[in-house]
Amino acid sequence: MRLKIRTKIILSFFAPILPLSVVVVIVSGYLLNNLYNEAQRLDSISKERIKVTDLSLSLDMGLMPVNDYIITGNRKYIEDFKDISIDIERGLKDVEDILPHLEEIEEIDIDDEIKEEKEILKDVKNSWQNIKEISIKIFAIPAPVGNKDVARLMEEMDYKWGYPAIERLKRWREIDLKEYKDVLERHNKAWRQIWFTMIVSVSLFLTICTIYILIYSKIAARNEEELRASEERFRSLAEQLPNMVFINKKGRVVYANKKCEEVMKYKREEFYSPDFNFLSLVAPEHIELVKTKFNRHMKGESVEPYEYAIITKDGRSIEAILNAVLMDYEGEKVILGILTDITERKKMEERLKEQIDELERFQKVAVKREFRIKELRDELKKAKGEGEKDL
Repeated sequence: MRLKIRTKIILSFFAPILPLSVVVVIVSGYLLNNLYNEAQRLDSISKERIKVTDLSLSLDMGLMPVNDYIITGNRKYIEDFKDISIDIERGLKDVEDILPHLEEIEEIDIDDEIKEEKEILKDVKNSWQNIKEISIKIFAIPAPVGNKDVARLMEEMDYKWGYPAIERLKRWREIDLKEYKDVLERHNKAWRQIWFTMIVSVSLFLTICTIYILIYSKIAARNEEELRASEERFRSLAEQLPNMVFINKKGRVVYANKKCEEVMKYKREEFYSPDFNFLSLVAPEHIELVKTKFNRHMKGESVEPYEYAIITKDGRSIEAILNAVLMDYEGEKVILGILTDITERKKMEERLKEQIDELERFQKVAVKREFRIKELRDELKKAKGEGEKDL
């Protein structure tokens, strides 16, 4: 039996679309899996950096009660040292526990870094053991002020074990930073690949639709129906994405996926309203930035992904990064955008920065304390010298 003309037209349209859809789904699945794996690596490395930073801070603070006891002779610093020792032991265990997890998710090409981190951990544990033993000896001396043996023990504790261990942990953080940058680059590359796949997919869909219109111009009504079907497939793909997807047409939102509703708390009817101003979604301090990028888009210029804060209907502020391109939609130029929530990543980066700043402050305090100890030693030597002259 001969197929009806309408069926033939539909088959001729779907003949290239179906294989393309299968390819896009397979490629997108592969790229999304890569993106997920890199995100997991970023999370693990970030946690490791935080734990190593915490351990370095605790170790630096652990030297202070012993030095303070030597300077003042006040035995309350013994209890302070015991409290900090608990934090250091916990930090060593946390760092030791995270290494096996990193070995499971990391790639073979960074095995050398894992081995170096294990060596650093071994050295730090050994240094901490020696610091504890020396501190016990120091605290056992009831009158440490001015005691030469105590000064010698303190110098051994600080310069042979304490500060070298802190420097080793600094090296660990440098390794983590390099790993973080490498993984971040792969993460961004995965995003670019996903974005490229989406652009190519949409372009191919639109190209096929255009060819279809040219070939079947005599049956324009049926052709428009198939074009709407193509748009529905795009919308279906956008609805499944974990990010906010929107289309802005001359300043009006003409499409927003379900994720936009869930995050922004607006109904789609509100987005599509002629009175709706898309700039009302932008934090006041970023409105000029968004306007500038929007105008550049509309002039046909390429705009790199950029970050800004968006405001939800219930007043919450969300840090986001926008990837957007200029494209044709219903015969006009529109902006297709993908918004990704990066609030948690920003918070983690801020916490890490604060911890690094705190470590640097503690290091400065430690350096000042060492200068003061040297001054006291010089004064002690001078006093002894004068006493011997008097005799």
